[in-house]
Amino acid sequence: MKLLGLNFGRVKGQCKEFLEIAIESARKADPSVEIEVVDTISMKINRCLGCGACSRMLEGGVQQISCIQKDDYENLANKVLAADAIIVAAPVYVLAPEGSLKDFIDRFGPAHDKAYMLFENALREEGAAEGKVPLEPNCLKRHLVSYISVGGASTPHWVSFGISQMNLFGMSMNMKVVDQANVFGCYRDPEKKIQKTKECEHLGRRIVEALPLKNSEITWESEPGICPVCHCNEMTLNGTDTVCCPICGIYGTLKMDGHKVTVEFTEEEKLRSRLNLRGVLEHQEELGRKPRYPKFDEYLARFLEKVDEM
Repeated sequence: MKLLGLNFGRVKGQCKEFLEIAIESARKADPSVEIEVVDTISMKINRCLGCGACSRMLEGGVQQISCIQKDDYENLANKVLAADAIIVAAPVYVLAPEGSLKDFIDRFGPAHDKAYMLFENALREEGAAEGKVPLEPNCLKRHLVSYISVGGASTPHWVSFGISQMNLFGMSMNMKVVDQANVFGCYRDPEKKIQKTKECEHLGRRIVEALPLKNSEITWESEPGICPVCHCNEMTLNGTDTVCCPICGIYGTLKMDGHKVTVEFTEEEKLRSRLNLRGVLEHQEELGRKPRYPKFDEYLARFLEKVDEM
């Protein structure tokens, strides 16, 4: 099994420090796990051009997915695909994660949409006689991920979008999120640093313990959020008691109990989350791709049977 640690912060900064705490905890939990840590600050990752070349390669059926830009993106993307579990650590600069993480997400996510790849790979397998080739297995396997957001502010409202936007990293690939840690205020508060150190140790241990488990067997042990799926606290209001989680794209009902506010989500709505396979499969219909797949419903049923393993 392979565990990849990605540091989007400085090589000797707090972001790397907390990532290494998690990595060391993972190593102690299972010494047999192969571990690699990458400092992305030394890599050149250009912004996405929006050219669509990766999608044309996917639909062409004879090439593997790649980017036409010549930089370090492909090297990093291949490391992510080869890993079985990934711990991503990123610093918060202006309320949200630093920019190179988003540049990577913009190129990696659309090119590796799990549902899109599943449907296209089904076409490739059926077209083997015409020279179609299947996608690399690493594109279709399950990936586990945990997030560490690190901000210097002493209050959470200065790191508002750290954790929520980090969830975009694994969304398109339908990575199973195991844990997340919102680290802030540790420069001035030794007690808080002790607390956040323990959280990152727990996060590192848990991700390797989750490797042999099915998705349904992985429980949430990090701090719970308003949304029961992504555990973020942001909600989109529309003037009624129906609210939407902007990360998951699911709708819930706002409830008031005195001064306490909660949001109730149905079980069916939770399954529609963009962080679940059903949610990204639904997106294929939304994009109008259903006519491209004559056996769409047959494929869909096949994929849903394996939802606990993807």
